[in-house]
Amino acid sequence: MTFIIGMALGITLIQLIGAYLRYLPFESKLSFEERVRLWKYFLLWAPVTLTIYAIYFYHTGLDAESFKRVQFFGWLPFFAFSLIVIRHEVTHHIFVVGMQMLWYFLLHTLSGALILTLLPPFFGTGAYRLTTQTAIYVALFLVFLPLEKPLFRKLLPPHLFSGSKLENWCFAIFPFGLCSTPLIMLIDRPLMHTKSDILLRFALFFWGVILYQYSLYAGERAARIQSDLHTNELVTQQLEALKTHAAMLQSRAEDVQRVRHDLRHYNRLLATLLESGEVEKALELVKSQDKELLAQPIAAYCKSPIVNAALTVYIKLAQKDGIRISCEVNLKDDALNEADNDLSILLSNVIENAVIASRRQPEGEREIRISLACTNHEYALVVENRCSTPLLFGDDGLPVAKESGHGTGMISLRSFSRKYNAEVLFEQTDGWVRLFMYWNETKQES
Repeated sequence: MTFIIGMALGITLIQLIGAYLRYLPFESKLSFEERVRLWKYFLLWAPVTLTIYAIYFYHTGLDAESFKRVQFFGWLPFFAFSLIVIRHEVTHHIFVVGMQMLWYFLLHTLSGALILTLLPPFFGTGAYRLTTQTAIYVALFLVFLPLEKPLFRKLLPPHLFSGSKLENWCFAIFPFGLCSTPLIMLIDRPLMHTKSDILLRFALFFWGVILYQYSLYAGERAARIQSDLHTNELVTQQLEALKTHAAMLQSRAEDVQRVRHDLRHYNRLLATLLESGEVEKALELVKSQDKELLAQPIAAYCKSPIVNAALTVYIKLAQKDGIRISCEVNLKDDALNEADNDLSILLSNVIENAVIASRRQPEGEREIRISLACTNHEYALVVENRCSTPLLFGDDGLPVAKESGHGTGMISLRSFSRKYNAEVLFEQTDGWVRLFMYWNETKQES
């Protein structure tokens, strides 16, 4: 009975090891409460698993068949707990399971190779084989732990799942599919494998790593192409904004020129009315002239022409849609430099996103607040807008577009954040979405 309990304990440890490796890729994105909850599930289920295995081995006997069954199916409850706590990440979970399974095969194959080459034949048969291989597997996990932790923590780079939904699913199940053939072969094969079998498993792991590295390269290349396309789109948007601003300036200039041209005639007519005693008509003429002279001017939010253009265009866009908007800008003269281009693009995109979100609100609840300040090359930007629809946030804490073709604004924000090492915080509380940004221009990346 002691032997059976020890074997059940060893397999439970192996499955806890697998749960730990599958947890590492998601560790950084989990809150403290979520981590505690997940590990509470794992540690509470482990004694239950140990008891079930011990009872199962006691009634069926400890042999290769019962050993394989608990290895094939015992990890599923631990995986289910991960799905419950870490939600909306199904494709990532399946990919991580497949990669962890490849790693399991590697350690399992190494333990078999050590038994085959270093230990006496006595350890390669019967129950001794099962206990020896289990013990070596746990020992190998501890030996490779300094490699396993960084490897699995970086298993899911942001650009890895950058394709369509179908492409992501095909990529997610690929590692699992790679392991399916040896899994099927293991069902009715003995535990003691030949050297050819061991070499075949090493080759399986090798090609799995090669395909994974190629996927990383392809994802990075696709991300660069997408970034270039969005950069071109941003430049096009900025040019359109400048054209609109230039047209507005031209329109205002023409209005001023027309008023000046007509002013002489107004004055002559006014003098004539006053000389003839037509005071009421003279007052009506003055009021009419005031309407012409008090035409809405172009707002001057700051002394940077391009930043002012971006603010003017998108604030007018918001006002046209009946959105209440307030804007406070405090940029010192010495803050105006070549970084204005980047700042204007950032403002154009984040304000446009706020306008799009505000359009979905009821007419009486549309509001945007903008605050931008700079002191000693340190910038602070706050953009707030009402939004009752819950947002979906990505791994980096930024909102994720739910519709295809959207999300350009967030790409611009990420690019700006990387270039200027900006601190970015998005939050959604009390029906408001708030963007907080802080950066120091002197810390710009070269």
